[in-house]
Amino acid sequence: MGGSGTVRDKHIRPNRKNRSQKSDSCCKSCKHHVNVSVVEYDININPNPTLNPNIGSYPDHQLEHFLLNSVGTIYNDALNKLVALHYDEGLALKAILRTGHCFGGMHALTNILSNALSYLSKNRGDSESESESEGVGFSDLRQLAEYSLASMVSSLRQVRPNLSKRDAMRCLFAADFNVGKATTIEIPVSEENGIETAGGGGDGVIVDNPFGLMMPPPLCTFHEGWGFGNAGPSDLKLQKDIELPKGVNLTPEMQSLLKSNVARFAAGLKAAPDSGTASDLDSPAVKSFGDSHNLDSADAVNSMLSKFRELSIEGKLNLVPEDKKDEMILTLFRQIMDLHKQVQERKEWAHEKAVQAARKLTSDLNEMKTLRMEREETQRLKKGKESLEDSTTQRLSEMESALRKASGEVDQANAAVKKLETENAEIKAELEAAKLSASESITACLKVANREKKCLKKLLSSEKQNAKLQQAISDEKQKILEIQEELAHIKQCEKEAEVKMGEELKAKEEALALVEVERRSKEAADANNRRNLKALRLKIEIDIQRRKDDLLRLEQELACLKVSAQSADLRRKSNTSLTSESEGAKLQREKIAQLFQELYNIEGLSDKEVSGDRECILCKKDQVSIVFLPCAHQVMCAGCSEVYGRKSKAVCPCCHVPIEKRICVFGVSS
Repeated sequence: MGGSGTVRDKHIRPNRKNRSQKSDSCCKSCKHHVNVSVVEYDININPNPTLNPNIGSYPDHQLEHFLLNSVGTIYNDALNKLVALHYDEGLALKAILRTGHCFGGMHALTNILSNALSYLSKNRGDSESESESEGVGFSDLRQLAEYSLASMVSSLRQVRPNLSKRDAMRCLFAADFNVGKATTIEIPVSEENGIETAGGGGDGVIVDNPFGLMMPPPLCTFHEGWGFGNAGPSDLKLQKDIELPKGVNLTPEMQSLLKSNVARFAAGLKAAPDSGTASDLDSPAVKSFGDSHNLDSADAVNSMLSKFRELSIEGKLNLVPEDKKDEMILTLFRQIMDLHKQVQERKEWAHEKAVQAARKLTSDLNEMKTLRMEREETQRLKKGKESLEDSTTQRLSEMESALRKASGEVDQANAAVKKLETENAEIKAELEAAKLSASESITACLKVANREKKCLKKLLSSEKQNAKLQQAISDEKQKILEIQEELAHIKQCEKEAEVKMGEELKAKEEALALVEVERRSKEAADANNRRNLKALRLKIEIDIQRRKDDLLRLEQELACLKVSAQSADLRRKSNTSLTSESEGAKLQREKIAQLFQELYNIEGLSDKEVSGDRECILCKKDQVSIVFLPCAHQVMCAGCSEVYGRKSKAVCPCCHVPIEKRICVFGVSS
């Protein structure tokens, strides 16, 4: 094992991340000569995977690098599991490089282990020289991982042409590198953020796997032919060019074989919808996920599995025998989203964002301009003060230099006076001759003294002026501090006023909303009251009319009965048998009595209804005697009408029309 570690290090990236090896009690007990079941190495796969929320924020190159690292980690775990089964590390690496592809219905790691174990069990009796002469499909695991990722991305994009390369990689990551599951994952149109706005990816992926089925291990192997079994060269053309990951250096022959494999895989996946599966997607039976749908999709699944079995990289191109019946079921394809609608929504969103950014930029530029003007004004004031200070210091320096000159002249004058005194002492005899020079020297001394006095006065005035300037500077500084404090206070007051104004606006909006709700409820109640009043009036009028009709009918019948009774009396008087009375006459008299009773009842009811209809709606005691104009309703008595409508403008209680005039009417009862 120590010698084989160098072989492994040559084919594995030094900076890759190692996953923690999962201990499996079944794997530890198996030897290299035992045909190990693939299901023992299957990891827990989420039937409804979702994208890592951090994946959507990755750039394209970083996402591709992340997926390549994930695929490389899967191959590394497969190699570690094979080594844990006591296989030679070099032989296990060779098996993975030849047949270790990720395609299949189960997890990628399980597919790699299944294909590698089938290869190792098939070539168990071959000699080392024969296995060496067969050659290796890939040079290292890095190249194999890049080729596998490129194949899965291209296959998925051939099945779903609307997906971009970035979306295809995200779908593969969400489906745990299962191409069949990745075809059922949708990327909805939503509010993109960050990198997703530029890359076109969505915020999340919704997985539609209603059955949550467990797929059995595939029986396909990868050989040097890189074709689908015995199918031979195909005339299939790709809808898009295959986009290989960055850094993949494949020979032209490898690239052509990769395109051929992708085209055949896409054609096989599209064959299922063309054969009738697509029509079943919209049927109620499919939506209810019944058992009948499993039978319909079995043919499409078996055809896809046969294509995967025929996928090979070795030159022999022989089919792998089918040991047991495949029970793999491929999840249904969902309908492709309307791309034009997505583009329109994204354009509208981008336009709205651009308008918002332009508005914000305009406001920021205005604010920046005001701030610049304030800064320039402040700098101008500072420069004015600095220039004033510079002129003052320059004056002071000039006065000092003048003072130094004056003191020098005074020293010179003193020296001249001493010299003249010595000369006067020495040349007393020449006093007459030196008078002129003495007078000149005296006048010069006087001039110097005057100049000295003037210089002293100038010095005192400059000192006073300097003190005044210092005081003015300190006052200006104090004013600047006060102005800054006032400005801060004004800004604070402005913020408080804005907050208060927002609260007042919010309260005003809430009050207006409440008023609107109350108004609507009042209008609805008024409308309901008017409808009820109209219905009640209509019912009363119909009842009165019916009673009148009944009264008229009964009066007519009564008149007829009276005529018939008179005729019957005449016949009875003329009849000699007065003692015996016929039964027909009795029946007529009973009918007449019944009609009289009904007539009295109807008259009593009509009087009550009329009297009830004439009652005041407010006091319910007196009869109505006031007519409102212009609506002509008569619903109140005189006493209630005087009280009604004193505080505000009166409206009719029946129709809510403003009352313009009230007329007092007098009926028969009055």
